[in-house]
Amino acid sequence: MLILLVRRIYAIVLISYLIMSYIKKLDKTYSEWLRIFNPYDTFPYKLSKSIPQFDIQAYKLNPRHQRVYDKLFIVQSQHLPSGELEDLRGQTDIPYPIFIKPRWGHKTASSKDCYKIKSYEDLEPHFRKKNMMWSTFINAKEGMTDFVLVNGEIVYQLTYVYSEQQYGFADVWKYVSTDNVPPSDVVQWVNKYMAGYTGPLNVQYRDTIIIEVGMRFARSGMYIESTGNKPLIDAINHMWETKTWIVREEIKIRPFYSFKCWSPIPVLCLIPQHVLDVILNYFGAMSFYEYYFEPTGTHSTVFFQFLHRDFNTGMRMKRMIETLLLMLNALYITMALLTIGGYLTHRSYKSFMIVWIALTILSIDNSLNVIYNQVSHQKQFLF
Repeated sequence: MLILLVRRIYAIVLISYLIMSYIKKLDKTYSEWLRIFNPYDTFPYKLSKSIPQFDIQAYKLNPRHQRVYDKLFIVQSQHLPSGELEDLRGQTDIPYPIFIKPRWGHKTASSKDCYKIKSYEDLEPHFRKKNMMWSTFINAKEGMTDFVLVNGEIVYQLTYVYSEQQYGFADVWKYVSTDNVPPSDVVQWVNKYMAGYTGPLNVQYRDTIIIEVGMRFARSGMYIESTGNKPLIDAINHMWETKTWIVREEIKIRPFYSFKCWSPIPVLCLIPQHVLDVILNYFGAMSFYEYYFEPTGTHSTVFFQFLHRDFNTGMRMKRMIETLLLMLNALYITMALLTIGGYLTHRSYKSFMIVWIALTILSIDNSLNVIYNQVSHQKQFLF
């Protein structure tokens, strides 16, 4: 009976997701009414809106280089054991662990349906998923570089150094600095396969092995804009408009860290945006921060990211936000279960229901887009 109740609750969540998909168009009015701070409006200098922010845009704009969105091509171009997931059906003799994920990068977002597989028994439930690929698991630290290319030549790079510790396959933090450099093997791959290309290029890799490529900047250019570096952003905008790079001297940025907050359980209740504003302002965080949902397993997820220039202060903030969200969701789930239990056993449950409703109301002190993404994110834990 409990399993049935849980499934019904998730059904309600999915129905809410469908409703939200229609009303999220009211997000601007809703956010202004609640005076919800929009971190995306804080950048003093912005990248041109004509620069692709999403993979599907970049895919359509660059037919000559569309193959970079075939993740199977990416790993096979580096001669790694890999193939279509369906090809493994009935094969029990391949060496494990392996890594499976959606094949086409322009059709998916975040880390949905990405799994480390340790045995054929773990693999079998995933055969029903379409357009999936597999590759040997690369047990190495991840890294990432945003390149700017003009006619296939690298004219600028910003490399993100990831933490040794990871949540599944998601970083705990990353360090952003122009003093960081990408692996030479990555640079060689870009020079070989991106000949003639002009524009932004985001490359993710483990050690020296490239795992994903996108013809846009990381997080739609958020890290670039967060530098607040006018010469850099002006140069990129000029490159996009004229297909030339006019800067001759090196452009340096002031380094910073990006921190990800993680939950071991699905996020059902959100910390109110105004509470987050107080926490981040108190600790002196940089102006950009966002709810950012990235599954890291069958139940766990990254749910928030923020920027800070000081590592130790950023880590204290991160732990505080994680603890607050975990306590909030534990209380939320407890109140829901006590309400259901009281209703089924004909005991008093109204006080528990009032607390649960109050927490739900507090949770919607966030933009409609955030709430939509949170509800949509629950599908990862259902299917």
